Amino acid sequence: MPGKRRPRENPRHDASYKNFFTHSRTVADTLRAAAGELARLLDFDTLEQLPASFVTEHLDQRHTDMLWRIEFTGGGWVYILILLEFQSTVDHRMALRMMDYTDAIWMRLGREDLGPRGEYPLVLPIVIYNGKPPWTAATDVGDLIGPVPEELLGYRPRLRYLLIEIRSLDLASLPRDNILAMIAGFEQAPTAEALEELAGSLGGRVEAIEAPELVGAFVAWITHVLTQRFGTAGRELQRKLRAEEEGNMSTLIERARKWGEERDQLWLQKGIEQGIERGIERGIERERQASIQRERELVARMASRRFGPGTAEQLMPVLERVSDPEGIALIADAVVECETAEEFLRKVRGD
Repeated sequence: MPGKRRPRENPRHDASYKNFFTHSRTVADTLRAAAGELARLLDFDTLEQLPASFVTEHLDQRHTDMLWRIEFTGGGWVYILILLEFQSTVDHRMALRMMDYTDAIWMRLGREDLGPRGEYPLVLPIVIYNGKPPWTAATDVGDLIGPVPEELLGYRPRLRYLLIEIRSLDLASLPRDNILAMIAGFEQAPTAEALEELAGSLGGRVEAIEAPELVGAFVAWITHVLTQRFGTAGRELQRKLRAEEEGNMSTLIERARKWGEERDQLWLQKGIEQGIERGIERGIERERQASIQRERELVARMASRRFGPGTAEQLMPVLERVSDPEGIALIADAVVECETAEEFLRKVRGD
């Protein structure tokens, strides 16, 4: 049935991936690597994240759905819908789901988001898939339609999504300093030993591309997700990466701490130093809290645009009391469902 949730096979895996795609550098590198000529037309300085709940009022709520937007270099916005797909089986109705999501985005846009003559912006749906079976589902909704007479072909719907199969990417064709290429390299590691070797070289690669904000995402991913793929060998590698004081992972964290000192980045100074002092688990929790705070700020910005800055100020104490993504998503839904600021504030306060 439409809107019915499918069970998550590995929620921790999903959450680790989401950490990557809450960073603009990962989204920009994904577009550069996979969007072809379209990427040449985009102004990456304008890339901004929007609340994912903007898309999913009546659809399947998925914590890994993310929505970004970016301007064309000549003006006008492109909405980038990213869906992370980790099911063990291919979803053959994915094109229909993407049509639903795209329709939801367009339907929720205000007049200020449209072009001068009321034109709707382009939506680029992207499916990032890391399952083992090759992806066999149609990537255009029109290909799900059965044979029709030639006279009716013009009425057949067309909507394509961009498919990125992580485990099938040709690493040799991607730049070494591309975050998507680094993720794919870890996913394609055939053994725990190969993964350990990659972990040892990760610090230098992240340092070279000047992306220290992604260190926490890589640490969480390596220690909590990828190592589990290799059974006993993976668990042994997990212990080794956590325990080594002079080894691969501690070197990575130490480099991140130095970047924080040099660049005076508060998150890096505190987050990574606490990870060293109290263990990687607490560093991961801090990253989760930072992600939730970003969600709060995005919803407050939505409320400000819809109802004005005064409403956003009254909303902030409510948001501060909400500590889970589901609760924040419900408030984001209320922004677009309510007609007035008074109705909105009553709903989120539970009056």
